[in-house]
Amino acid sequence: MRLKWCALLPILASFFATSCFDKAPVYSVTPSIEFSSFCFRDSKNEGDADTLVLSLKFRDGDGDLGLSASNPDDSEAPFNEKFYFQKQPNGSLVKLTKYLKTSMLNYQDKRLNPLYDTLPSFVPPFSCTKWEVITDGNTTSPKVLDTLYRIYNPTHYNIQVDFLTKNFDGSFTKFDWNKFLSYPNCVPAEYNGRFPILSNDMTVKSPLEGVLTYNLVGLGYKLIFSIKTLKLKIRITDRSLNKSNELESPEFTIQSITCN
Repeated sequence: MRLKWCALLPILASFFATSCFDKAPVYSVTPSIEFSSFCFRDSKNEGDADTLVLSLKFRDGDGDLGLSASNPDDSEAPFNEKFYFQKQPNGSLVKLTKYLKTSMLNYQDKRLNPLYDTLPSFVPPFSCTKWEVITDGNTTSPKVLDTLYRIYNPTHYNIQVDFLTKNFDGSFTKFDWNKFLSYPNCVPAEYNGRFPILSNDMTVKSPLEGVLTYNLVGLGYKLIFSIKTLKLKIRITDRSLNKSNELESPEFTIQSITCN
C-alpha cells in the first residue's frame, strides 16, 4: 500500500497564554514546559487527516516566546528557514540565508569538483533534504535552472517534536519522517513548527505562563504506527534561542489516547 500524506507541515491550531499576576513571579528566562494533555483525534473518514493534539504548560521569565509570520525580521537570521552556500575564489564557502544567482554550490560541483564529491547524491531522501531544485516558475512545464546544495536551519522552528518508537529490548528510536521524501514531493516531513508571539507587548520583559496547544495533522498515523508503542520528545525555544527542558511523554499507543 502506498502511503499518502496530507500536509506534513503540522498545523498550529490554538494557543492560550496568560500573564496576569497579582504579584509577578520570578521565573528563569530559559523557558520550561510540562505536559498538560495529549490525545489522538481519529477523522473516522478514510482519506481525511487525523490529528494528534498536544497541550503543554509553559513558563518563561521574560516572555520572549513566539515568532511572527507577518514580521519580516522573523524570516531573517537566526530564524531563516534555509542556508545556501556561495563559492569564493579561494575555495571557501560563504553561508547565505537567501538564494543568489551566481557562484552557488550546486550539483554540478558535487559531480565534477573533488572538493565537494562527498556531498550526498541526488537520491531519496537527500533529493529533498539536502538539494533544492530551482525552476523558472512555470507551473505547467517548469524548466530546471539549477540544483543547489542547502541545509535547513534548526532555529527556524520554535517547537520541536520527535516521535520515538519502542524496540523489542525496551529502548526507543527516533522515527525518521524524512525517509518518505523523494523529489519532487519535498514537503518538509518532520513535526517541527513555529507558534506565534504569545505576549501582548514584546517591548515589556515580563513573566509569562499558560498553555500551548499544538495540532499535529497528517494522514498515515494509524498505518505507520499501528499498535506500536510510542513516546514524544518535545522542547520549545524562545526568541533569544534559549532552549527549554526536553520533555518526554509517557509511553502510549495511538489507540490508547483517543480524544473524548
